[in-house]
Amino acid sequence: MSNPSQPRILNNRFQLERKLGQGGMATVYLARDLRLNRPVAIKILHGQYASDEQFLRRFKHEADAAAQLGHPNIVRVYDVGSEGDLHYIVMEYIAGSDLKEIITLEGPLPVGRTLKMVQQIAEALEAAHASGLVHRDVKPQNVLIDSEDRVHLSDFGIAKSDRSSAYTDPGTTFGTADYLAPEQAQGLGATPRSDVYALGVVTYEMLTGRLPFTGDTPLAVAMQHVQAPPPPPRQFNPTIPPQLEAIILGAMAKDPNQRPASARGFAEQLRTYRDRGNQATMAAPVVPPTPRAQPASHPDAATVINQPNAVYAPRPAQPAQPVQPQRRPAQDWSNVPPPLPAPQPLEEPARRSGCGFFVVGLLLLAGIAGLLYALFFTDALTTIQNAFGGSPPATTAPTAAPMPTTAPQLVEVPTLIGLSEADALKTLADLGFREKRNPPRADLAPRATVIEQDVAPQTLIAQGSEIGFTLSLGPLQVDVPDVTRQQVEPATTTLQDAGFVVQRIDAPSTDIPAGFVISQNPPGNLKLGEGSTIEIAVSRGDVVQFPEVIGLQRPDAEAVFASRSDLRLEFIDEQGADRLPNFDSFGANEVISATANGQPVLNGDFIPRNSVIIIGVRKP
Repeated sequence: MSNPSQPRILNNRFQLERKLGQGGMATVYLARDLRLNRPVAIKILHGQYASDEQFLRRFKHEADAAAQLGHPNIVRVYDVGSEGDLHYIVMEYIAGSDLKEIITLEGPLPVGRTLKMVQQIAEALEAAHASGLVHRDVKPQNVLIDSEDRVHLSDFGIAKSDRSSAYTDPGTTFGTADYLAPEQAQGLGATPRSDVYALGVVTYEMLTGRLPFTGDTPLAVAMQHVQAPPPPPRQFNPTIPPQLEAIILGAMAKDPNQRPASARGFAEQLRTYRDRGNQATMAAPVVPPTPRAQPASHPDAATVINQPNAVYAPRPAQPAQPVQPQRRPAQDWSNVPPPLPAPQPLEEPARRSGCGFFVVGLLLLAGIAGLLYALFFTDALTTIQNAFGGSPPATTAPTAAPMPTTAPQLVEVPTLIGLSEADALKTLADLGFREKRNPPRADLAPRATVIEQDVAPQTLIAQGSEIGFTLSLGPLQVDVPDVTRQQVEPATTTLQDAGFVVQRIDAPSTDIPAGFVISQNPPGNLKLGEGSTIEIAVSRGDVVQFPEVIGLQRPDAEAVFASRSDLRLEFIDEQGADRLPNFDSFGANEVISATANGQPVLNGDFIPRNSVIIIGVRKP
């Protein structure tokens, strides 16, 4: 559909104003809801899909599923409708830019801003996944950013509901190649972890200003998602902290089981990193530099001082005269006296400074004399014994073992978030880490589940280090507000502000006006865990559902209407090959379409009570 020269009004309600954008399946317009006097966005399917009944059924089913999502970071779906051959979705209008435009103009984006946006996208996906809906097309073009930098995830047009597998062809690949999870690229089923992968790619692009994989064709890009490891994002933006890079690459793991188990898990990893501040405040391994090559006779002090936890004693001063190496065997360093303690300041230094320096000088001379005696006496004794074939006296002190010069073993920190307390303890013990239990706190996660860890997963730190983690006390118990007979929008806000997830269903009502809450489940004035789902039934007004007659034979459809007192079948329109596209794909006398009060309807649509019905059937 082209942008109309004269404003077009769909179903006497939605006035199209201007085109906002166009995709492979639909065109999006800015429109005005004349009944509620508010701006809306309307997505109108391209004409080639109008005759594909299977596609239209899936389109309507998934749009209905998306309409049930009530989340501040998800673009709301208000209605699904059709007029003639036009099929459309009415959505919330977000004034702002999409994330792709922001990346193009401003990328790479700062770490702080990126984390805030990505966490909101992850929370939106978690809400969708909790309702059984997988988005399958997470990309910056489908992320709208308003003037306050709030995120709104849109376009569930190809989303997959766990209740609609019958409408999806096996082996069908949905999504955009640049953000396609490996399993989707191979034609396998999409899962919540597929959305996590795509969100990892989006995060990568936000922080680097570029995609991890590029190619001449979408197929070439998709195959890289399946086979090629992504280039480390720090290669393109060295300011990305290593811990954050590890989190991003973890979300982009080829094996879905190696990714965070959920969008919530990915958000928790980002929140843990963000709460602990920048890289300088996080636990980091002490990696010693490579030791310099030293003579085998003794360890060099410069090597010892770089060992973790090593105590460094300076090597004593050597005599001024040169020593001939060929005349000195390997030295026993166990006899070297320890360093002298630093002299303490004397009382009244201004009056006794001369005496103090004299005492210090004597002590230093005594130490040097002892050192020289030990060195040369030991050398001389050893030389004489070797000359006569003897061996050192039995009382000679044993040679001290050199201090270790090897670096501590580095081990990758595991992902603890989402594990039970017992599993977390076993995981840490198996890898040689020590556990530290932080004070637990209330959270939506089940009780005794790890919700936070002090060191980001995949960080390399010394084996034996301490890893702290925080357990959930379970959700807080919150009073459920009673929102019955309230308008749906403020009712939804009230429940969400109280900490609940809202699931909406629409139902007819003869006594509750359209747009008001008929009932809620569980009812108000109870206590439930924070994050629980509250189902609200919203009135559609005095309407009835159109019966499931499309697809039936004409006599069966007539019998259905004969049993209904709230609908009136006025006419049966027989359509031949001259009027009906794909005439041969329908059976003789099969009901192929219907209108109510002159407007196209589908099975299950809500229509006004006592509507006048016309059904179209294929001629015998």
